Amino acid sequence: MGEMENQVYNSPLAPENISRYTPSGTATILKAPFGGLGASLPNLLLIAGNGRNVGKTTLACKIIQHLSQKEKVLGLKISPHFHSFNEADVVIQSKHFIIINEKLINSKDSSLMLQSGAKLVYYVMVKPEYFKEAIEQLIRILPNDPIICESGGLHEQVSPGLFLMVKRKGEEIVKTHLLQYSPTIVNNDGKNFDFDIRKIEFKNNKFSLKN
Repeated sequence: MGEMENQVYNSPLAPENISRYTPSGTATILKAPFGGLGASLPNLLLIAGNGRNVGKTTLACKIIQHLSQKEKVLGLKISPHFHSFNEADVVIQSKHFIIINEKLINSKDSSLMLQSGAKLVYYVMVKPEYFKEAIEQLIRILPNDPIICESGGLHEQVSPGLFLMVKRKGEEIVKTHLLQYSPTIVNNDGKNFDFDIRKIEFKNNKFSLKN
């Protein structure tokens, strides 16, 4: 696999081949409390966790399954771990990060999103020190459709429409730095979440919670 600098592949998912994928994506640049790129993505529902194995992927898949009944949902998984992939599935690649269109059916989190009904799933593999660079490129190819993302660091770069933080029921919040971003806390008792996904509303390309 050769090293290429921010190359967008000529694939069906490349911006030049899909009219609704624009160079500027759906992001609005502003001075947001989320800092980083200062990009507002109102069509993004972001899920972070209080730790590992708290149910982030399970919740993401439940939300995708629910929303995909009416919407074309994009799943997004961002990870510092690099896995094997098919060259034909690469959307953007540099020597520091790779963005692929997940097509495989297996037990990976990104594949589970696909199996839950996402129309399209991007899997971003990026070294932590190049996270911002990868997100700058990713934003360029994101659609106006609802995006369900599982990521432990995206909140530092963009401001989502909804931000959910998953934790085990009864445990203390360890990642207290996430609280400054005002997430909706979702507790997992091992069987169920204390969060009604039917309250999630997507209207005018923006996520919100019904009262």
